[in-house]
Amino acid sequence: MKKVKIISQTVVLSVILVLVTAFCISGTALSQSKNQRIIEERYYRQMERDYVREMRAFLEEKGYRDSGVTMTRVTEEDGARSYTVTIHHSGFGRLSQGEREALLEACAGIAFPVKECAFFHQFLEKY
Repeated sequence: MKKVKIISQTVVLSVILVLVTAFCISGTALSQSKNQRIIEERYYRQMERDYVREMRAFLEEKGYRDSGVTMTRVTEEDGARSYTVTIHHSGFGRLSQGEREALLEACAGIAFPVKECAFFHQFLEKY
């Protein structure tokens, strides 16, 4: 009887140790995954800030000082990102349709460091 009790205690202790080990390993893996996502998010946010700064500098060079530039992002489940860049300035209203299209095309030419990201550029329309 004493032998059975020792064996059952050993089995219970072994099961507990296995569960604790599994919990620690999964916690470490989840923590590393979370940390990786945080690092990636910081990376993208910095690139987005740099892109908006570059866009504003470009527009200022073209004569549109103090242009508004907003950038919205959609992140898909698989991590794919798409952006809508909306620019506005009171001077845009005086441009012909062809000039507006040329300006949007030039804005779209400003490169974003991650090629897989999709971009759409638009003017803020006032009604």
